[in-house]
Amino acid sequence: MARRSSDTTREASTAVSIVSPAVGAAEALSVGVLRLTERTLIEALHTVEDVGSEIGTTVVRAARGSIKAAEAIGGDLVEVGRGVSRGIAQPAREVGGEVARLATGLWSNVAGAAGKATARKAPVKAVGRRSRKRSAA
Repeated sequence: MARRSSDTTREASTAVSIVSPAVGAAEALSVGVLRLTERTLIEALHTVEDVGSEIGTTVVRAARGSIKAAEAIGGDLVEVGRGVSRGIAQPAREVGGEVARLATGLWSNVAGAAGKATARKAPVKAVGRRSRKRSAA
């Protein structure tokens, strides 16, 4: 029986000598994988942070550029509006003056025609009245 005990002890020590380095290697490998994964995640987070910062900066620059462009366009529109209003006002004044002259001329003609009609009737009546007055007087 002593042999068996010695064989078992040998087998146990052989198993321990085989398993112990394997466990150590597995432990070292798992720690290495864990650290590699940790480092990869940290670098990925830093990259995401950098990309987010760049996107934010780009968005801010784009917004500022849009605002400046809108200001420039608004200023140009104001200038165009002023030019258009000036360009419309002068011809409108000229057309208004011509319309006023035309209306005055038409009114004069209408009034003159009415005056002539009245003038023709008035002298006839006046002559008729005068003649009546003369005959009565």
